Order: sequence, then structure tokens, then C-alpha cells
Amino acid sequence: EKPKPVEEELSKQVEEEKPKPVEEEKPEPIEEEKQKPAEQEQPKPVEQEKPKPVEEEKPEPIEEEKPKPV
Repeated sequence: EKPKPVEEELSKQVEEEKPKPVEEEKPEPIEEEKQKPAEQEQPKPVEQEKPKPVEEEKPEPIEEEKPKPV
């Protein structure tokens, strides 16, 4: 007549509630995910990221901006 021990009920519930093993939940192994070499993962070299040289950004030389000699 006694109900099942609480320990058994809890153990069954926990087993059923637990999701699949973590191993199965994890996506493809990290090793497979890191297919591309780190070099490809990194962005382009910083040199390319930098804007054009300041010399090119400067406006026309001041000499040309000055009015012609009187």
C-alpha cells in the first residue's frame, strides 16, 4: 500500500527530464568547425584596413590654392 519511495520517483523524473547527453547536443566537434586556418579567419591585414595615406587625403597642394602672382 505504501507509495513508491520518493527517491525512486525523483530519480525517474530527473532521468526523463534530462535532455540528451551533452555530447549529442553539441554541434559538430570544434575541430571540424575550425576547418579554415586561423589565417583565413583573421580579417585582412591591418595595412589594408588603414585608410589611404594622409598624403593622398590632403587637398591639393597649398601652392596651387594660392592665387597666381600679381
